[in-house]
Amino acid sequence: MDTKIIEWDLSDFYDEINDPKITTDIQEISTLADEFNREVKGNLQDPLLKSDTLLDWYKKYEGISEKVFYLQSYSNLSYSTNNLDDEVKAFYSKVEEFTVKIQEKLIFFNLELNKISDEKFNELLNSPKLESYINALKNNRLRKPHQLSEKEEQIILMKDITGASGFLKLYMEFKSSFTYDFDVEGEIKTLTESELFSYLYQQDKDIRKKALGAIVENYKKNEMIFTHIFINMLKDWDLESKKKNFKTPISRRNLDNEVNDDIVEVLGKVTSESCEVVERYYNLKKKILNLPELHMSDLYCPVGQISKKYTYEEAMDLIKNVNEKFHPEFKDIIQKTHELQHIDVTPKKGKNRGAFCEFGKLKKYAFVFVNFTNTVDSLLTLAHELGHAIQAYYIQRDQNFINVGISLAIAEIASVFNEILMFDHLMETDLSKDEKIALLCVFMESNFATSFRQNAFYNFESKLHDLIEKKLPTTEEIKNLFADEMEAMFGNSMTNLREEYANYCFVVPHFLHTPFYVYAYNMSNLLVISLYQLYLDQKEKFVPKFIKLLSFGSSITPEEMLQILDIDLKDESFWEKGIAYLEEKQSELEDLVDN
Repeated sequence: MDTKIIEWDLSDFYDEINDPKITTDIQEISTLADEFNREVKGNLQDPLLKSDTLLDWYKKYEGISEKVFYLQSYSNLSYSTNNLDDEVKAFYSKVEEFTVKIQEKLIFFNLELNKISDEKFNELLNSPKLESYINALKNNRLRKPHQLSEKEEQIILMKDITGASGFLKLYMEFKSSFTYDFDVEGEIKTLTESELFSYLYQQDKDIRKKALGAIVENYKKNEMIFTHIFINMLKDWDLESKKKNFKTPISRRNLDNEVNDDIVEVLGKVTSESCEVVERYYNLKKKILNLPELHMSDLYCPVGQISKKYTYEEAMDLIKNVNEKFHPEFKDIIQKTHELQHIDVTPKKGKNRGAFCEFGKLKKYAFVFVNFTNTVDSLLTLAHELGHAIQAYYIQRDQNFINVGISLAIAEIASVFNEILMFDHLMETDLSKDEKIALLCVFMESNFATSFRQNAFYNFESKLHDLIEKKLPTTEEIKNLFADEMEAMFGNSMTNLREEYANYCFVVPHFLHTPFYVYAYNMSNLLVISLYQLYLDQKEKFVPKFIKLLSFGSSITPEEMLQILDIDLKDESFWEKGIAYLEEKQSELEDLVDN
């Protein structure tokens, strides 16, 4: 593992959390929000409202929102790498409370936009001057049946500080405080969860079992706390969804994602009905590893020689070279992100586990967060997050701030595509049969984790919300629901899954941080597999279409974006193409092993 600490430079935002500019910005934002409130509130229903006036107000609203977003981004990025630092925690809380106060002053805007008569709204929607805001206006209109009064919406914002947001902070800080005294070749080392997790990739099955056991045991010891956090946060989401007239708790997320409920149901159905390929693979892995039985601690065990280690610099060079072959500008974007020190690399105590990519300032470069541990998985994770950074670049280049967001349903397109580029590159190098088997195993496991495992998470999450609707679930009921879905996915390929892995349900932060986020991974993964087949067919002709797809942001809906490529997300056969591709790769792997 690299010993050099590689951290990001957040000076695009501020020099440090005590930068006097933060106080100046907070005062300026407060003044702008007060002025906007006085000027606009109560005037959106004017029957003589002109598109010029609405455009002016939208730009002012957008400008305030942008300033708040950057303050919040700086706070989030600082907190994600230093969440045990009392000063950083205090700053994070201060920004969170300030953000809520500003949201309280601005919340009327979208509510009152929906009080405009249908006739007037359609007139404004057809104005060329509002072209950049059309999808935002349409999407807000869809929220009309789910909006409460301004006072009720303000109360929700305020209670979340000590409610949902407070529980989430507790969850993240509590998890990040975990350290593990672990025997490494006779030496007891104190490891973070990210560092300990890397031992699940060791060849020694006893080390793998001890590592997973240590992680799960920590969550088991504290399962009362995690159960309480889970139930309160999920119940909060459900009650608010019901109060806002959503048919189901997931309908609320689907509206945010601009995806029809039917599309998500079709995706889940096709994936759940195709788990046999997962069972086939892990039974084959058991055979390859010559193990009498497979445990969840063997899930990440490397096959063959893909135990190869990469330094961070080697990984970056490899990713840049692969991206350059697809489109030279991709390499430039990655290089610039690296040069600006927008990548936080090294695991450490007080740093969140996992990986993500967050937008930088508009027209600048995104920030990438990873816990790099020199494994092939770390290499692919880095490629994944840099794919996000590439998409962020094109969105920020082509869109105004109101459209820089992107539906979670297609947010993984560039990231998963980049992973497949990396896989294909590695497979095309001079490999022996054993090395090809090893790489195919990495590829299959990555796809299973992104599609089938996330679908199992989605099924668990959905059923847990259903259960909470009926009763207060016990810890055992939560764990059993999770184990049920894991067993359905792995079939007969795993031994003692329920006994050894049920507490892992509390490890996954997505259920709390962004309810029903997980299906987006599966949707994007199967979508990208199909897009990649188009690329292989069209080669250079595909590249400008792909870049166009990456640049839309939230300026149009996901369905509208994909109709450009003649893709129908409601068609089961479309999703089945992605499954069929994985089945082909599984057969290819089986042939290599058998021959």
